[in-house]
Amino acid sequence: MDDVSEIKTLIDQAKDILIVTHINPTYDSIGSALSLYLGLKGIGKTVTVACPTSMIVEYSSFVGANKLQTTIAKKNFVISLDYEDGSIEKVSYNIEGKKFNLIIEPRPGFEEFSESKVMYSHAGTAVDTIITVDTKHLGGLGTVYEEDKDLFATHPIINIDSHLDNAKYGKINVVGTGGTTAELIARFLTNHVTAQTFEVAAQCMKAGGKQIMPQQSIQEHISPISQPQEQIAPPKTQNPPEDWLKPKIYKSSNLV
Repeated sequence: MDDVSEIKTLIDQAKDILIVTHINPTYDSIGSALSLYLGLKGIGKTVTVACPTSMIVEYSSFVGANKLQTTIAKKNFVISLDYEDGSIEKVSYNIEGKKFNLIIEPRPGFEEFSESKVMYSHAGTAVDTIITVDTKHLGGLGTVYEEDKDLFATHPIINIDSHLDNAKYGKINVVGTGGTTAELIARFLTNHVTAQTFEVAAQCMKAGGKQIMPQQSIQEHISPISQPQEQIAPPKTQNPPEDWLKPKIYKSSNLV
């Protein structure tokens, strides 16, 4: 099976995916990680994107920058207590209303358990596949890797990086030849997401990961133009006949 087919299989089978990039990230690494995040979210995957370095102001306008985490959330609630071999007779639980009760029964002859020696923590991350972005080696992931090395040791890693000196630590290594990691991500997304989703992610990469503001449509206000109206000349008044002011003489009729 070639790398493309193997990547497709891992992505198709994965429900929860972790994307992580290196400490002190660059525009290329942040833009690449967030573009990949957008693409995989677009095909319905549950995606966590992480970077061990907190985002600085110059990256605050990146699309999805608010989704970047500096630590990976633990999913499991763990109850720990001091234990001596053979000291537990039975472990059971019951549910009373909205309370879950964990019952630990000590074996006869052993000291009873004390609430003062109980500790609580979180562990375990719900991840099926890990994708590292623009990262030469796992140590470059800083605390994200150092605090949960077992996670990286027990899950398949897709390593996407443009650095020629990449350590090729992944199960699958998509290592470029000195270009940008964003270019590798673009080719990766072309094969794995829908055209519409890829277009959204591609816009993010073209803009350097910065948000593209929608163009404001300028509404034209058309004012009616008054047309010059033809002036109608008043009708000319006819001059009165010349004999108007002369006395009028009427002849009498000869008719009886």
